[in-house]
Amino acid sequence: MRTPRPSLVVTGQIVVTARPDGLETAEAIGIADGAVVTTGSARDVWEAAAPDARLIEAGPFAVVPGLHDFHLHLVGMARARRTVDLEDTRSMDEIAARIASAARTLPPGSWVLGDGWHTEVLRVAEVDRLESAVDGRPALLKSHDRHSAWSSSAAMARAGIADDATDPPGGRFERDARGRLNGLLRESAADLVARHAARIVGEPLDEALREVAQELSGQGITGVTDAGDPTDGNGNGPYAALGDSFSSLAAAERIFDGRLRATLNLPADAVAAAAERGMLTGQPLSDAAWMRVGWAKLYADGALGSRTAALFAPYTCGEGEQRGILRIGPDELDDLLRRSRRAGIGLAMHAIGDRAVSAVLDGLDRGPARADLPPDRVEHAQLVRAADRSRLAALGVTASVQPIHLPSDRQAAEDCWAGRLQDAYAFGSMAAAGALLAFGSDAPIESANPWLGIHAAVRRTALDEASGPWRPGEALTAEAALSAYTLGPARAAGRLDLGHLRPGARADLAVLNVNLATLLAADERLASTHSQVTLVDGREVRGA
Repeated sequence: MRTPRPSLVVTGQIVVTARPDGLETAEAIGIADGAVVTTGSARDVWEAAAPDARLIEAGPFAVVPGLHDFHLHLVGMARARRTVDLEDTRSMDEIAARIASAARTLPPGSWVLGDGWHTEVLRVAEVDRLESAVDGRPALLKSHDRHSAWSSSAAMARAGIADDATDPPGGRFERDARGRLNGLLRESAADLVARHAARIVGEPLDEALREVAQELSGQGITGVTDAGDPTDGNGNGPYAALGDSFSSLAAAERIFDGRLRATLNLPADAVAAAAERGMLTGQPLSDAAWMRVGWAKLYADGALGSRTAALFAPYTCGEGEQRGILRIGPDELDDLLRRSRRAGIGLAMHAIGDRAVSAVLDGLDRGPARADLPPDRVEHAQLVRAADRSRLAALGVTASVQPIHLPSDRQAAEDCWAGRLQDAYAFGSMAAAGALLAFGSDAPIESANPWLGIHAAVRRTALDEASGPWRPGEALTAEAALSAYTLGPARAAGRLDLGHLRPGARADLAVLNVNLATLLAADERLASTHSQVTLVDGREVRGA
């Protein structure tokens, strides 16, 4: 079949492909029918174009394949814009004051919702101050890492939780010195209240999702994988059985259509429901073609911030000998692997601590072979022993990691994982062992800005960090970091037509506001990097 003549030509410092070992570049690409049809010199591509072809002249600026955030929470990002933000609070006084101020604006009985408090700030001995701040209203305040929460007594009552409640599997209720519940909930215990809490839905949620989609487009992101929910509860509409996030995003498909390619993970609890619908990982939704079925999300452990990531050796911070919470046992994991394989659904396994990572890899080693599906994924992999870094590659498991966590977690890792930091955030060693890296942000827990993630992966520090790079031997090159945001996610999803700008690829790209040399320097200038023009399928979704 004859190659069509380009109807759109883009010139500039074109990154055709970012591979871990270097870049393939060109002066221009030609686009027709939403796909790249030619690359080469500006003269040759323009001469091959149709007489009425349009030109996007990037001049001295870099043009990169559209980035893909491989792990974020779209619904969480949207709802976080409409709840109380506790991220920057630095004391109990600030938390209590901010919550009390929000509560005063709400009718009696309305839920007070907030996100972002840090374990180091929320003083356990003073949590009764939050009870006073909400003035009898039901309240649920999630921690920065979303693996802990504080719940008011009214909220606990609505969830049917009393002082004699026993810890649920994979979770824990915290108690005061007299054995009474103090409202602090760890892991699955927080889920018990969350399923009863008020949620932003319908048009208010759609409005916030539009804002999120526009923000992502402005950063050069053309694809995302929504990380999914811990449970299949609170779903709505045709996909209600697949949980809150999946069903809410499928209902909002028109917001993303033509702007953002979205892959939707589903809760592990929903594998049977997905199988009943004949859904397969990597396939488009039958009634929302711009979206694809993702992986089944399971939680093997918690998080560093909540001290619930499952470890082999005890935490070196806090009281007592804590090793975290392993949220899934071998029998349960083996059963899920058998069922998910039969259903054609891959697994996305949240595992942060070294014990959790080892446990899920053991399960994959025991389990049935993966059929013709995109690879399974280990999410986060923040503390991974050397032997298990090699097993990621041997088992063909994608390392779905978020380098932007590194500067945020640096102090906590030094305090709580002392003696094993050689295994922490070991991106360079994972890559050297042959693991496929796919980068994400975990937004709204961290910023969705991919350029900050690339800076963290390359510089191993925050932009304003005075103490220098942290374990710089694990740094990636800028080329490898860009590859992990473009080609890596495409390979992990089995999409040969994404993540690059070779002929045959879909024309997803970003015209940046920096040149290629600045991009590869990966220094503080990345803080102001953004997309001037973003194309999805060759159509402009955002201009300068």
